[in-house]
Amino acid sequence: MKRNRIWLWAGIGLSIVILYSFMQLSVHPGKPMSEEQKIAASYVKSLGYKIVSHSSKPITYTLEKSLLAPGTGAIPYIQTWSVQSQDPANYYGKEIVTYRFKVSGHPLDRMYNTNTALFVMMSEGKVIGGTSFPDRNDLAGAPYSIDGKTLEEITGNSFGEWREQWAKKYGN
Repeated sequence: MKRNRIWLWAGIGLSIVILYSFMQLSVHPGKPMSEEQKIAASYVKSLGYKIVSHSSKPITYTLEKSLLAPGTGAIPYIQTWSVQSQDPANYYGKEIVTYRFKVSGHPLDRMYNTNTALFVMMSEGKVIGGTSFPDRNDLAGAPYSIDGKTLEEITGNSFGEWREQWAKKYGN
């Protein structure tokens, strides 16, 4: 009888270890972080956010002025760069690498009752900015700045004023 209890408890213990290991793997999907992604993660932590998970596959592109041109540019690039403190012109012709992290403790968490997705932008191995967005599939719209501010809060202008200034600066 004692031997059966030992096997039962050993089985339960092993099951708990396997379940815990599976949960840990699901928190950080994919491969281990690259050195550059570790820099991005360190930046996220320096902002006071807790990383819940990360994506191992970065988004990479070369920034060209044509991506930012009103009417002919790509809206996601325009929206992303509109909430940066960096002037995108400083990065024309450079590779931009963006890493995704799911975080907790972000201002958008309370507003949307969910974790927040942070997208940390890097160029030449250095963090240059980023965006945030509630980690929910039922929402659409423009990203917030990395700290959860809107375009209007970042620029101090209405959307119409911002659009006019953007067109003058980045138009063809």
